[in-house]
Amino acid sequence: MLDGDAGTFTVDSHDERVVSAGSGPIRLNRSADSGLTWEPLDGLLALPDDVKANWDVPGGYRGRIPPHVRHIFVHPDDTKLIYLALEHGGVVLSRDGGETWEDASGGIDYLDMQMQRSLPGDKQRYFVSSARGFYGSADGGRHWLRTEAGMPWGNSDFYSYSHEWLYCPGDPLRMVLGGARGSPGVWRREETDPKGYILLSDDEGANWRPAANLPTDMPWAPWVMLHHPTDPPAMFAGMGDGARGFGFDPNVRGRGSFYRSGDRGETWDCVLPDLPSVLTAWVAAD
Repeated sequence: MLDGDAGTFTVDSHDERVVSAGSGPIRLNRSADSGLTWEPLDGLLALPDDVKANWDVPGGYRGRIPPHVRHIFVHPDDTKLIYLALEHGGVVLSRDGGETWEDASGGIDYLDMQMQRSLPGDKQRYFVSSARGFYGSADGGRHWLRTEAGMPWGNSDFYSYSHEWLYCPGDPLRMVLGGARGSPGVWRREETDPKGYILLSDDEGANWRPAANLPTDMPWAPWVMLHHPTDPPAMFAGMGDGARGFGFDPNVRGRGSFYRSGDRGETWDCVLPDLPSVLTAWVAAD
């Protein structure tokens, strides 16, 4: 039903029949009938050539795997406001529901992006994770600054790897972030494990601290983080030393586990040990 490698989907919070799908090579498609039919939003391909020149992968993988849309964020207060995090390629923005696009990567040095969200209730403040840094923007993505105070290997050139992250409701609002010492490419080159961590911020990303009972050099990285469907303080994390990244043998299962927190990420318990690498997960209501 879709050409290319469709790797990420987003359901519109205003209308569950509207689904957006991102793929590689970089394309965005939309369905208005819950996925039965799709239309391409090819205004994305009209971006300037100097922007599209950044749609790339590391040199050893050109021709083997395409750059792709890593994450789609449709603003919950404005269905026409769409951000795409590209791997690799930075951040691009549409203000008219995908008809036209602009680059929104100013200040990001290495354009290997992971996941972007706005501060709840705000159309100007955003955060985005990347292979080399965690960034915040106060002007809708026109300018980004690294916001890594308290992070292990924060503000380093190669080792400040951030991946999936969540907002946890409460007072104060909490951010929970998974990361590691460098990207999968670093682990391979330096023959090391991920040295992963889970970090918390209670001041909108200004300062970070580790979860209370987890080290900051775990032998795996948190690859997926998700909320409990009915219990707001509870959340889950899938861990693994394997990777979605380039250069890893898909037949090597790696090691991993599945963790649960009942206190907004403050403490964690391993509920499923001795698994292969957990790269994605979904939790259903009972």
